[in-house]
Amino acid sequence: MSRSITVSYPGDLQVQIQLTYSIETVENLQTINCSVDGKYFPIWLQLRKFEMQSLKDRNGYIPLFNEVNNSKNMATSLFIDQAYSDIMLSEKLKIISSAN
Repeated sequence: MSRSITVSYPGDLQVQIQLTYSIETVENLQTINCSVDGKYFPIWLQLRKFEMQSLKDRNGYIPLFNEVNNSKNMATSLFIDQAYSDIMLSEKLKIISSAN
């Protein structure tokens, strides 16, 4: 089931970007698939579709590094991190660090 969320990305001019996302969980691997809605998106956002993964632990979710998401510019990488945080908060899913 797809859901929508608006992600605010701070910068010189705060940008509101509408995303559609779905969450799939297979065993302890969670995958969030995202796509940018609409025709408008900022030029710095170099991915229209992206995915984020986490390992489910008994205390929450540990985000996994995705090289594809981080191979673009810094603004795109930071936006994807913000989208992950906003989605997890919206879904009431706890993010934990791998050090816990």
